[in-house]
Amino acid sequence: MRGIKNIVFDLGGVIVDLDIPTSLKAFAKIMVHPVGTLEEAIATLRPLMHAMDVGEMEAETFISIMKEQCHPGVTDEEIVDAFNQIIRLPRHRLEWLLELRKHYRVFLLSNIGDLHWRETQRQSKALGIDFASCFDEMFLSYKMKLAKPDIRIYERLIAETGIQPSETLYIDDLPNNIEAGRTMGLISKIVPTNEVDEELKKLFPEILS
Repeated sequence: MRGIKNIVFDLGGVIVDLDIPTSLKAFAKIMVHPVGTLEEAIATLRPLMHAMDVGEMEAETFISIMKEQCHPGVTDEEIVDAFNQIIRLPRHRLEWLLELRKHYRVFLLSNIGDLHWRETQRQSKALGIDFASCFDEMFLSYKMKLAKPDIRIYERLIAETGIQPSETLYIDDLPNNIEAGRTMGLISKIVPTNEVDEELKKLFPEILS
């Protein structure tokens, strides 16, 4: 892309596919009163996930809270496994990131908690690629104690990397995050959740195939 020197990627729904139904099915097997609809389940988990994303809740606390809602004998490992079923990391996206790094500075800006971060790294390692090697720098909400669309997380990204917003493409799947990026002057591109492949091919046809 003309004039672009940097690319900032979101993680969930962009680099990582989010498999919410599979995760909820796993929880349904271990919970005493599993939440019925997708909307209800998301509403129940959202405040817990947000607390983890901004580093206000440790993984152990999350597991303890969830265990109170599960059948007797359910293990910590079963809870973590159900929670992590949402993560699906395709190998070709990691390969694409490595290719893009040959031409651009590539950054990660993700709302993510410790458990999902560990799972993302585990899957990357299983695919034979070091996740950190795909980026120049990674900005994770749970470590920064900030989450998108809080404008301060974008300010930190820009200040710590020295990037020029007008030379930076920002890719995310959530409108509120994209709007915050535009406020900071980033060239912000929204993509459909779990459907980034075709958009990337259009943006970088000379690099990705």
